[in-house]
Amino acid sequence: MKKVFISLLLALCPLMVFAQQKVALVNSQEILTSMQESKDAQTRLQELDQKYTKELQTMQDEYTKKTEQFVNEQAGLSDAIKKSRQQELIDMQNRIQQSANVMQQDIQKQQEALFAPIQQKVSEAIKKVSEAEGITYVVDSTLMLYVGKGAIDITPKIKAQLGIK
Repeated sequence: MKKVFISLLLALCPLMVFAQQKVALVNSQEILTSMQESKDAQTRLQELDQKYTKELQTMQDEYTKKTEQFVNEQAGLSDAIKKSRQQELIDMQNRIQQSANVMQQDIQKQQEALFAPIQQKVSEAIKKVSEAEGITYVVDSTLMLYVGKGAIDITPKIKAQLGIK
């Protein structure tokens, strides 16, 4: 009987320690989308994407034009000129693909550079509110499969800390 009681006590001990810890939820996505800095960063990324899309379209239009020209003229061309033009078209297509890859990488780098300070600002606000409220753990609510009625949601307090209405 004594062993059963000790085993039960040892099994419940971690639960008692955990019960003393305060756990809160925060919806970081909601916070980020409501921040003006995020909206400005998203606008800058969209402008960059439009610029790159326009540049790629210009390159693709030139490729299409040269391809059509080659198709229309190929019957009257010598084999050497045909091979030269075919290689030119292959090279153009490769340049277009390389340019698209470089542009996509640049957009990703810009996104990381623009959002890193915003995410840092949110993290600092979460830390301040958590320390003020005596919260030990903060979990992002978008990752939770179930959230009960008694859950502590500190999202409004984080928004207030950041000056978001």
